[in-house]
Amino acid sequence: MAKKIVKIILLSLAAAGVIAGLFLLSRYNYLLFHFSIEIASIIIGICLFIIVINTFRLTNNVFLLFLGTSFLICSLIDLIYTVAYKGMNIFPGITPNIPTQLWVSARFLQAVCLLIAPFILNKLATKRCIILMSIFFPLIFVGIVLSIFYFKNFPVCYIDGVGLTPFKKVSEYIISGIFLGSIIIFTTKRKLIGEYYYLILFSLIFSILSELSFTLYTDVYGLYNTLGHLFKVISFILIYRIFIGISLRNPFALLFKNLKESNEKLAIMSSIDGLTGISNPTTVFKELKKQYDIARRFDKNFSIIMIDIDNFKNINDVFGHPAGDEALKCLANIIKSSERKVDIKGRFGGDEFIISPIETDVHAAQIIIEKIMEKLKSADPTGGRFGPFKITVSAGVSGLRGDKTLDNIISDADKALLESKKNGKNRATILI
Repeated sequence: MAKKIVKIILLSLAAAGVIAGLFLLSRYNYLLFHFSIEIASIIIGICLFIIVINTFRLTNNVFLLFLGTSFLICSLIDLIYTVAYKGMNIFPGITPNIPTQLWVSARFLQAVCLLIAPFILNKLATKRCIILMSIFFPLIFVGIVLSIFYFKNFPVCYIDGVGLTPFKKVSEYIISGIFLGSIIIFTTKRKLIGEYYYLILFSLIFSILSELSFTLYTDVYGLYNTLGHLFKVISFILIYRIFIGISLRNPFALLFKNLKESNEKLAIMSSIDGLTGISNPTTVFKELKKQYDIARRFDKNFSIIMIDIDNFKNINDVFGHPAGDEALKCLANIIKSSERKVDIKGRFGGDEFIISPIETDVHAAQIIIEKIMEKLKSADPTGGRFGPFKITVSAGVSGLRGDKTLDNIISDADKALLESKKNGKNRATILI
């Protein structure tokens, strides 16, 4: 822990020193500062794409591919922006408006892609997805370049002697708003991101600070322009750290997290009866066996209630099978509302249900089934959709006594249920 803290302090001091040095460089020779810091950002953006391409076989992650490709295109636009910057004299006759337009277009693309990225965090890249990206991003790049240099229909962003146009200022605020939206969306998905959440958070914060700085300058060599570029390179470095962590240090983190969540969902689905939403027979038997063993070992009460809907065949014959399904769901919901979460409850098969209240004797179990019967008196299983009808149930109760096995208890509860049927239904019978 101490080594980690020392490492963080040393890295922070080194970063502060580099930033201070760049700031002093901007005061000494702004063009050199601007060229250096933009080239650093461009190299980072290109490196992100190189990392993604070279680790794609390991990750197969569309999130990394999407962001890596978007940063590559942004970096290529930034490269043109850098060489077109005022004072570089590489493109004769170019006014400060053109590099400003390039800047705005690159930041818009970056912001929108970061807004989309959270929605594909844990997705695998398909062949169709790869083809779409390989077409979409080059088209965006060509479209931006043609719009600014050839068609010249991109809105004016900077006027000599006046400064930033309203379009440029409003664009920076919109871009900041998009970055803020990305923060909100990434925050809702922070469990998927894990340890990289704060890197993304601070990267987006510095992106916002960068954009806001660029709404304030009137001189392309001024202080606010300097701060905007410093904030931008910090944002890129933080994104670079995320790519290094995910692609190289832990390439399977997002995929395993997604796989784990999928497995958990499948495990839940495989344990639940699809119609009623309570445990299926396999899960019920596992839970009963576990609770039975605990009761035997620690001398606890253990009881089982078997429940069967009276005249269920008649419901299906008269009102139809959809009405029968609604009757099953109605009973399941009443069972759930009448039992504690820890109690075992599930569908035994057909129209039979099984309940095992934790550490409850047969007499307390009989009281529970009587409450369920009472609730059924006022229940309308179908809400009148299939015609008015009521349901009643018969029940059998048995419990642990002496050397009775779990199978014996279930069998006795089933026998008690049959006794309830023989004796007129809509009643509960205890068989000890």
